[in-house]
Amino acid sequence: MTLADKITLTRLFLAPVAVATYLLLPMDLWLCLWVTGSICGLAELTDYFDGIVARSRQEVSDFGKLADPFCDVIYRLSLLFVLMLPAGGVGFEVPAGYAPPLGQLVFSVDGRPVIGMIPWLPVLVMILREIVAGALRSMAATKGLVLAARMSGKIKATWQGFVIIGAMAVVVFSQGFGAWQAWLLYGATWFAAVLSAGSMAEYIWVNRVTLKELVARRDL
Repeated sequence: MTLADKITLTRLFLAPVAVATYLLLPMDLWLCLWVTGSICGLAELTDYFDGIVARSRQEVSDFGKLADPFCDVIYRLSLLFVLMLPAGGVGFEVPAGYAPPLGQLVFSVDGRPVIGMIPWLPVLVMILREIVAGALRSMAATKGLVLAARMSGKIKATWQGFVIIGAMAVVVFSQGFGAWQAWLLYGATWFAAVLSAGSMAEYIWVNRVTLKELVARRDL
């Protein structure tokens, strides 16, 4: 296993750690958000440096090409999912002037209504996108076909990382979770969902010839 591959796999180990710190560390001094955000920042750095290391050391491998998107999906979707839940196990009280819109979960903690940082519906869109993309890649691979990656996929992944870290940064640096923070994160998450759906549409369109060939092929 190359050094770049090890850097890539680091994201698989950082994902559950970040999930645990977000849910289990206290909200006092925004500790759960500071620690989780720092871990996520480290994970995003591994996504940036694994490719640089692989190319500089001429260690680009088939394993790395498969592991990189897999680790990206596991890490980012894990964090997007957990950000729907109450931070520090207690969550944020529903801000004054903010009526939780469609797709926003409301929890009851100690008899008070609280919400997570981001809505669930756009996260579902992103999860479904990755399931479809993964299924298409797997089906193509069984026939010896390769589906071309697109820059739009990298753009949507970058924005997802921005939403994850940005959500925690907005709350920490503004020292609160009011209506404007809630609406900002709501809009940012939906924009990530739109980018995900758009990248999936482009992915299918660009690979339409290969996909037609996949459908047309018959096992011998």
